Amino acid sequence: MNISKGLILKDLLQLKSYLKTLIIYTAIFILIGMANQSPDGINIMLIFMITFGFGMFTMASFDYDEKAKADNYLLTFPLTKKTVVFSRYILIISATIIGMIVGILSTIVICISLNTNVVLPDIAKLLNTALGSILSVSIIEAIQIPCTYKFGTEKGRIYLLIIVAFMTLMLTGLCVITQNSNLYYSISEFADFMGGFLPVVLIFLTAIIYYVSYKFSYQNYENKE
Repeated sequence: MNISKGLILKDLLQLKSYLKTLIIYTAIFILIGMANQSPDGINIMLIFMITFGFGMFTMASFDYDEKAKADNYLLTFPLTKKTVVFSRYILIISATIIGMIVGILSTIVICISLNTNVVLPDIAKLLNTALGSILSVSIIEAIQIPCTYKFGTEKGRIYLLIIVAFMTLMLTGLCVITQNSNLYYSISEFADFMGGFLPVVLIFLTAIIYYVSYKFSYQNYENKE
């Protein structure tokens, strides 16, 4: 556990130079959120983009390690490749969760500070929106991290863009099909039926996605020379 903490601390120190960029990024989307607040007080774009930003912020640690050829140095210490991969996932998941929390708090603060007809968001709906955002971000990260371990940071981003573009086309087509069929209403009814169980389902799906991604990442890293 102390080794994992040391690896996470190493990455955080490396990412220190990106902190100002992350703060500016967050501030920009908070301003955009203030200008485009929804009537129900829940800004899906704001929550998603802040969650996404915090998660992607930690992905920069791959660039530092690749440029410094840190793997050759790290593996001279008494630690395993599994520990290296596990520590990186802990860092990225933790940052993503922090981003989600910042997104939720920003949404609530905006609602209070605007002092207009915008109502305070429903906590249950806000939570479901935030968990939906972190699930969406987890899919992107779950693809990018194994690709980075397999192909490196540059090629990893290219493969990520190709996969995300393909998934976007697939989802767009699915949305068009569902909107013109009874399936759209079935999905809405299912979400309403889940009620209080929806957060549990979203958390479970997110955990499964990260777990499968971790397995692929470890396998890719283990096979690297």
